Amino acid sequence: MAAALAAEDMGAVIAAFRHHPTHGHRPLPQGIVAGWLGITQGQLSRIENGRSRVRNLDTLVRYAQVLRIPPELLWFVVPAAVDDAPQSDQPARLPSGDLLTAAATFPTTAIADHLLTMLGDHAVTDMLTGPRSLIPMIAQQAQFIEQLEAGSRGRARDRLLYARARYSEFLGWLYQDSGDLASAMRWSNTAYDLAQEVDAVQLQSYVQMRKSNIATDGANPRLATALAADALRTSRSLTPRQRAVTLRQMAHSLALTGQADDCRRALDQARDYSTIEESDEARLAGYCTTGYIEMEAAACWVQLGQPDRALTALIDGLIDWEPQNRRDLGLGLARLTTAYAATGQPDEALTTSELALDILGSTRSHRIARQLARTSETLAATGASNHGLQLQHRTRAALR
Repeated sequence: MAAALAAEDMGAVIAAFRHHPTHGHRPLPQGIVAGWLGITQGQLSRIENGRSRVRNLDTLVRYAQVLRIPPELLWFVVPAAVDDAPQSDQPARLPSGDLLTAAATFPTTAIADHLLTMLGDHAVTDMLTGPRSLIPMIAQQAQFIEQLEAGSRGRARDRLLYARARYSEFLGWLYQDSGDLASAMRWSNTAYDLAQEVDAVQLQSYVQMRKSNIATDGANPRLATALAADALRTSRSLTPRQRAVTLRQMAHSLALTGQADDCRRALDQARDYSTIEESDEARLAGYCTTGYIEMEAAACWVQLGQPDRALTALIDGLIDWEPQNRRDLGLGLARLTTAYAATGQPDEALTTSELALDILGSTRSHRIARQLARTSETLAATGASNHGLQLQHRTRAALR
């Protein structure tokens, strides 16, 4: 253990911890330790064999606290307050020194961990098919988690509260994409309250960013800017991608009020943070890649009345878009139609809209529909009224 700490390698530290003789005759199983750390066994295996290095301070501190390593032995400074998902209770030990299974000693925590894993699968479904089919299912699961809380206590209850906060945040997103901004904000407020209850600073910041995004969709730039600023208030506790996605949201709020220079600076910072590598256990903003930032930047330029600047970024970004994120591909295509319309290319706008309309028909994304409506307005304003009317009719037909 001393050698692993001296090497400043968290993977080696965890491996040494698992094999320490104080844990009995056999090493602690990777699956159990991974559960304590809130990651999968595969992720822990990659960390231990050096294929995935843990460099993020928040993650390093969390792992050290789970393993109960004294701060004075660590090669990094432990802040006074560090956020992440509340940790699982450690399993009980038999007089022989053997461990009971995780399911026998903290089943409630195991359920919370499983539900959080499932949330990732639901997010993929949302990207492919849109929000409407998921809303009843996610609401039911959030209610189920709340019922489990009544019979739990201590760290197991904190883990359930954290899981319900994540499900509530996801529900807020689903309602936003379906066009129900009031329900989106209500669920996001619930998520924020739950994140505060378990002192999950990263999640609090992420939810404030999401609420800012809802305010942007609601054309409330003052609220959007205030919420984005609050989300950045604890920026030192955030992962690089969380900073990137929050700065991207700040840029959107600045674009709404025409602050082009401030918007550009926020986007430049977001771009820089999005290039920083993160280990694969980073959960809240893993989607915020450099390509994602470029697509979002293009939307800001369209908002700021600089569609020429947006065209190249949109085309390049769409060509390399990841296929599983189909709904956001539709949004990018809809933004491209607006850029074409604003630069006096109505035929190109209408041709591109066919691709966006196909995705709109299957996902029913309100954001895609709203962007296409903006394209129709732009076409009419630039003298292409017939093109605008055609797009209006096609959009209505796609939503039937």
